[in-house]
Amino acid sequence: MPGTNLIVPVVLWGKHAPSHCVSSVYLSRDQKTLVTGCYDGQICIWQVNPDTLKMTPRCLLVGHTAPVTCLSRASIIQDNNYIVSSSEAGEMCTWDLVDGKCRESVKLTQVHTNIQAYHMCNSEDLRLFCNGYYAEILIMDPFSLEILFCLSSKMNPDWISALHVLRPSSRKDDVVLAISITGTVKVWSLLGHENKQSEPIYENESKQIRCLNALSLNCCAYNQRTVLVVCAKYCQIYDAGDFSVLCSIQAPSGERWMSGDFLATDRVLVWSTEGKGYLYKLPANSVPDHKGFHGPTVEHDSPVLFGILAHPDNKLLSCPPAMRFVTTSVGGKQRRLLLRGDSHGVVSVWSVDDAATPVPNQLPSHAPIVMTSLDMAWAEMNPSPVGILDQLSHTDEQEIKLTASIYLLAANRLVVGREDGSIVIVNATHTVQLQLLHGGHQQLDDWPPHQLLLGHNGRVNCLLYPHHVHPRYDRSHLVSGGIDFAVCLWDLFSGALLHRFCVHAGEITQLIVPPHNCSTRIQKCICSVASDHSVTLLSLTERKCVTLASRHLFPVVSIKWRPADDFMVVGCSDGTVYVWQMETGHLDRVLHGMIAEEVLSACDETVADELGGALAAGAGDLQGLANPAVHFFRGLRHRNLTAMRAATARGLAALAGAGGAAGAGPLAEPPRARRAPLTVQGFRSNPTDPESHILFFDIEGLIVELLSEEYSAMSPASLEAAGLITSEYMKVAALTQSASPDAAKRISDFFGRVKDKAGDMERILKEKDKHGILAKMKEGAETMQTKLQAKAEQLKGNVEHKGKCLV
Repeated sequence: MPGTNLIVPVVLWGKHAPSHCVSSVYLSRDQKTLVTGCYDGQICIWQVNPDTLKMTPRCLLVGHTAPVTCLSRASIIQDNNYIVSSSEAGEMCTWDLVDGKCRESVKLTQVHTNIQAYHMCNSEDLRLFCNGYYAEILIMDPFSLEILFCLSSKMNPDWISALHVLRPSSRKDDVVLAISITGTVKVWSLLGHENKQSEPIYENESKQIRCLNALSLNCCAYNQRTVLVVCAKYCQIYDAGDFSVLCSIQAPSGERWMSGDFLATDRVLVWSTEGKGYLYKLPANSVPDHKGFHGPTVEHDSPVLFGILAHPDNKLLSCPPAMRFVTTSVGGKQRRLLLRGDSHGVVSVWSVDDAATPVPNQLPSHAPIVMTSLDMAWAEMNPSPVGILDQLSHTDEQEIKLTASIYLLAANRLVVGREDGSIVIVNATHTVQLQLLHGGHQQLDDWPPHQLLLGHNGRVNCLLYPHHVHPRYDRSHLVSGGIDFAVCLWDLFSGALLHRFCVHAGEITQLIVPPHNCSTRIQKCICSVASDHSVTLLSLTERKCVTLASRHLFPVVSIKWRPADDFMVVGCSDGTVYVWQMETGHLDRVLHGMIAEEVLSACDETVADELGGALAAGAGDLQGLANPAVHFFRGLRHRNLTAMRAATARGLAALAGAGGAAGAGPLAEPPRARRAPLTVQGFRSNPTDPESHILFFDIEGLIVELLSEEYSAMSPASLEAAGLITSEYMKVAALTQSASPDAAKRISDFFGRVKDKAGDMERILKEKDKHGILAKMKEGAETMQTKLQAKAEQLKGNVEHKGKCLV
């Protein structure tokens, strides 16, 4: 939440753990922190015991809008608890693992599939080597997330599918070894002084090999003579000198390889999409220390499988798990682990050292040494985490899932929609007190009282209180949308169902308030979006559908507004943009490609208070907008009178606000709105999860509220006894107080009559002074005063001159 106040968030998770389908996994080098990213965009931080590897979930980081594909360390210092994450939407964030704050974030046009942190020569800190759905290799700073320089391709430029950065033992420069999706191996040499202003950095060598769509590339860290390249159906060992194939390992039947790494010069670990790790012993021609290295392949000398790392139950997974091989050191002892996070949210850890030794004539299967998940952590908690409406559920009844919620700040009410179609309205303060504070109130069966609204046949998907968005709406109106294709209008105070809109042919997914500067009829409407790709404008006063926009071929992802042109702009998932006239419901045009993007961008560039009426009409909001002159000249160029008037009004308001602030003095504290002590925000990590709630406590607002209540209950004598006011203040206050209840009214009436008499006298004098006698007298008096003052100054000058002559 914005601002400088201290905001303390408290999460009411409920009795069910959030789903956490793991897409990436990372373990810190000190083995104290495990980080898992999921397909829903959240990142979970686990506290790890280095000795037992027991993991406990500590916090959930929310910031990405797409699956988290990459996790990497950010500093060379082991105790520096920072990581970098990247998503499929091109978002990159730097996180502080101690307090969970996002220190830096950017959104790039490039989407990374792999990030390797490496300490370059002549560099004080790590650099991130990134590859993905683009033809270059980006080298980025982990803290500023700035692209320092990039490595380009001169021969066969294409997407880089895998890379590995290393420093050869006999050289002082760094070498980047990479392979493109078409099978071209490239080598770059870096001296450490590369920057953004330098010339394009092209590869030193390149060679085409028969290896398409490689998934990973790793050079043997023990001798730097062999390279492991993993593809989906096979993995191969190459000679690093001439990149000739030494041996190949086929993927097991029904499985596909994901990645792999070297355990020794003659052993490799490769893992598959089924979540299993396979340990192989390499043949003699693939071991540099052997005399038969790079020799001809012998039929009986082939890779030998000597161990499998797998779950005993072999549970079916809905998507490939995230796996990672890590080498750590604790107390001077090296430990090698294989991490796995699957679609069920289970995190598994294998000790590779325990399985790295072959057993003659046996193929053992090794189970993980540690397994944990959020569901297991929830089951171990006693008491279990509480939910916002736990007082309404009974142990002998099945719990009803919460699906939508909205907090009414002015009424201090929490409105919660549930899976059975019911809507519950409770007092927010009482509900929070019941869940967080122990006391006698928890023994009451009927506390706090609640209101139940019944009208939907199935899950409630969304709720909207239009009066919170703009005061033009009725204070008593509450709108809800459900899975039953219906939009319901409720009387918030009586609980009555005022109207049921049945216009859509799909479940309602979103409710939006149109801008406040639309036409008068549209101002009384709300916009609803459904899963049948339709958009409607429903009038809350006329109780009917004003506009039905239902020709969209793909799901609706965004809605923009052009109130001055009476346009509603609908963006779909395929990139198509539909422009509708709001008043008539006429489809004005359908746009595709770049024109569609330009129209959506033009809607974003309009005056900010035309973007849905979400901004308050306060002077503080004007500070965050662009210069009003820019909008004025833009409106002048496009001949948009509405934009010109809005820019002029904003400019005058900004000048008036600046003048008021200047009059207050340079040391005056800037005015700021008084915030609510408590705010409740619904939260779901996955659409199928029940809704959890975040309670935001404003500490400063709480203190002000408590002190105000305490002072209002104290008498003046008790205030003086407490040292809050003085006796002099009491004397002045007594003088300003009237002796009788009607005295103040009589005094105000008296001064009003005196003021009126004075006005009448001035008007009469002006009417009688037809020939301007009073004005002439006033002008003559001012002239005489000017002459006398000039004569006095002249005499004073003569006296001073004579005095100087005598001297």
